[in-house]
Amino acid sequence: MTTSENTIDGTPRLECRDLRFAYESDRPVIENLSATLGASRLCALIGPNAAGKTTLLRVMLGQLPPDSGSVLLEGTAIDGLDLRRRAALVSYVPQRGGPGFDYTVGEVVRMGRYALAPDAAAVDRAMEQCALNDLRDRIYMRLSTGQQQRVLLARAIAQSHGQGRVMLLDEPVSAMDLRHVHHTMQRIRRLALDGLAVVMVLHDLNLAARYADDVWLMDRGRLEAAGPWREVLRADRLEPVYGMPLEEMSHGDGERPLFVPRPPSIMSGTG
Repeated sequence: MTTSENTIDGTPRLECRDLRFAYESDRPVIENLSATLGASRLCALIGPNAAGKTTLLRVMLGQLPPDSGSVLLEGTAIDGLDLRRRAALVSYVPQRGGPGFDYTVGEVVRMGRYALAPDAAAVDRAMEQCALNDLRDRIYMRLSTGQQQRVLLARAIAQSHGQGRVMLLDEPVSAMDLRHVHHTMQRIRRLALDGLAVVMVLHDLNLAARYADDVWLMDRGRLEAAGPWREVLRADRLEPVYGMPLEEMSHGDGERPLFVPRPPSIMSGTG
């Protein structure tokens, strides 16, 4: 089991113990997975397609019950918490989707408080933090996918205000333009610094390298590596999982790495 640095009274904020989950009993999607995360840590969950990343988030959220093992939130099994208490402690930003009716942006963000006490100030702060004030009265379904992602993040921020302990995000910046990608990553980083334990699925290795405290590297349902970013984000660890040669370069600050893929040329050998 890997353990990140920051715990509260020796208890990790979030802990996965020997998780196994399968949609079909003989084909596990998650197998023998154990890891921990402390408060005030931003963890990038990375790995190739079909590695089990989204399924793991849903198991940690309590949407999917594991076949064996458990998910603990500050030492308490998450499936032992009633839904209202779970909503107060754990917020979630899905990969896609959202309300299918003509709700406004403001109404969607307020849904983050649905299971909790109304808090107009928390909603207003979340809208401002995600630069949505100008879109407040727009219909959510008519926004671009990148704008919708910002709305879903704001909803989770409004939900986490108060008792929030963990935030789980599934590719929250995949459809955003460059400016909003980094604005949003900085906002998520700030949520971690303010005390949340954050687990975020990312496909961009360089975003993980730039912003993550910890990295969980998954492949075919197993956790291949987990720990502080400098221990996991190394070309020799990543190349076997991604099946792609990577050149590891120094970032501008000289500390965090930058990865450049080196795929074989499709033009070579043609005649």
